[in-house]
Amino acid sequence: MVGVRILIASGGSGGHIFPAVALAEELRLKETNAEILFVGSDKALDRRIFEKEGFKYRLLSANSLPYRVSFNTLLFFLKLSIDIFRSLMIIMRYKPEAIVGFGGYVSAPVIAAAYILGIPRMVHEQNAVPGRANAMLFRFADRIAVSFEETKKYLKHYAGKAVFTGNPIRASLLKDDKAGSIKKLGLDPQRFTILVIGGSQGAHNLNKAFLESLSKMDENIRRSLQIIHITGVTDYGWANAAYDELYVEHRVHSFLDRIEEAYSASDLVVTRSGASAIFEIAYFGRPMILIPYPFALSHQSENARIFSAGGAAIKIDEKDLSPDLMKGRIEELLKDRNKLSEMGESARRMSVPDSSRNLAQACLNIRKR
Repeated sequence: MVGVRILIASGGSGGHIFPAVALAEELRLKETNAEILFVGSDKALDRRIFEKEGFKYRLLSANSLPYRVSFNTLLFFLKLSIDIFRSLMIIMRYKPEAIVGFGGYVSAPVIAAAYILGIPRMVHEQNAVPGRANAMLFRFADRIAVSFEETKKYLKHYAGKAVFTGNPIRASLLKDDKAGSIKKLGLDPQRFTILVIGGSQGAHNLNKAFLESLSKMDENIRRSLQIIHITGVTDYGWANAAYDELYVEHRVHSFLDRIEEAYSASDLVVTRSGASAIFEIAYFGRPMILIPYPFALSHQSENARIFSAGGAAIKIDEKDLSPDLMKGRIEELLKDRNKLSEMGESARRMSVPDSSRNLAQACLNIRKR
């Protein structure tokens, strides 16, 4: 029996791909014979995730619209034209019943091709403030799924297309086993555990400020802590060496496949404020210190503002970030466990546990009857 065919366009970053994977997993649960095809970029990250998750995929270019008009703008539109043609070929061969784009460059040629061919299409916006690619695609979408209710005010005359779904969370993350995770990671259940996620683009300042904040803390405080630090490849070497001089229990990783174990083991998370990460952390009910990536067209800043206003996080802007400020915020929370607990509960309330189910249903609803 042939099942529903869905094409998902997502690539370029984990923030785009992981929610898309969560949707695909949920579609397979809802529709036993569902056939899923991913279209991603030709970045190594995309290929690695699709192959690891066992999904069929096709790849387009890793193109990026320049912020200023230049010769590269001409090259961008040339590549875009080629990718729209390639998308048309992929769609005509695959014959999907619906197409979902998750933002980033890859969504643009795929959604444009779907519009030309009259295939039902939906765009999912992860961040509170829509990204450049999605903002250009809203006019071509039948439905716009949003992670934040607040996003609707940015949609203007496209707000009537909006449906609030939340940000999909991968099925592998939906288990919170703190004691088990502490044991698997070889940590001490009696120590306060801080998870630092500094592996994304532009996180060197975060990694540096956090390590320097530790060096300024009293040695007794450091000995009461244990750190799980995901540094990214570039910062792994020096960060690992810096920890060896701090007399603090630590586990340093350039990348961590089983991120759910780190979420479960943590008591506090220090991270950027990409939507996928903060909704995953919120699902686990962990308090956060958020340092928005400053060059993401304010997307991360607005995400952090909403979580801070909701009592789930403390927001520190990059321009204000310093070791002393980081040290002060962490020590305040260490002294006020009631506030930590309240922040964790607020985070849990801001999560949308049914987000994957909501988005899968919205996807199935747009199919032609």
